[in-house]
Amino acid sequence: MSNFMMNMISWVLLLLVILTLYLIDKINHLAKMYEAPKPEAPGMPGMSEFEADIPGDLLFSGLEGKKLWDAMNGKQVEGFDASLIEALRPHYEPILREHITSTFKDGLEEAGGDESKVPSSLRKISTVRGFIQSWLPPQHLGSIYRSALEFAGTYANDPTPEVLLRLQQTVDSVVDMLYQRVGITNEVPFSEFLFEDMPVPETEDAMLALTDESRKAEVLGNGLLEDSDERELTPEELAQGREHAQAYEDELRQEVAAETVEAVMHPEAVAEVLPEEAHAAEAKPA
Repeated sequence: MSNFMMNMISWVLLLLVILTLYLIDKINHLAKMYEAPKPEAPGMPGMSEFEADIPGDLLFSGLEGKKLWDAMNGKQVEGFDASLIEALRPHYEPILREHITSTFKDGLEEAGGDESKVPSSLRKISTVRGFIQSWLPPQHLGSIYRSALEFAGTYANDPTPEVLLRLQQTVDSVVDMLYQRVGITNEVPFSEFLFEDMPVPETEDAMLALTDESRKAEVLGNGLLEDSDERELTPEELAQGREHAQAYEDELRQEVAAETVEAVMHPEAVAEVLPEEAHAAEAKPA
């Protein structure tokens, strides 16, 4: 075979290799174009559990986690106009409320746990349109969580009004701070409904008082009246009481008769008698 033919074959093979590589590159490029886009990684610690979740609330599409909190705080977020953020603010209030309430409930359920624990700043919140990732500052969430721990633990075992007032004021002040930062007015203090989730057990004194009242209501006989501390009177005591009443009536009659005689005997009393009675008195013989 001549050198010319060998060169031709070599060039053809080289062209085939180049064409094959070109076609492979084009196929890979087309495949990437039709690949589903991966969710944007927020790049924050503790986000691994949410990486596979795509927020279902289309109203906040593109806003989630720390980015959503920053936008509600008035910080400029790339790709979102300030007027759009202002329109979303009323829809953010239920998300904020649910995040705070859920953190407090976690503290109630974990009563007696580690008070130094800091709850996660991220929480998946359900909305009427789907789901969304909410982020709140950990220091604020920690105050709410520890208040719930103390309410369900120390306070439940020894309830005192001073402790309850302190816990309520702590929660309300933290919640008000969060609402102020996002520019939303808090209409109802959270202490009015958060601290009603766990009924406070009855104290020992209250139980003893209730037991005493029950015993009083149940004991009958031996001269005691039902639902009363008064003793039932005996027949002898009733007869003696009637005698006292009769003597009192006799004494009243004697006093009335004495007053009548005194009015007739003294002239100054005559002026007080009615005219008809005065003429009748003068007509009588002396």
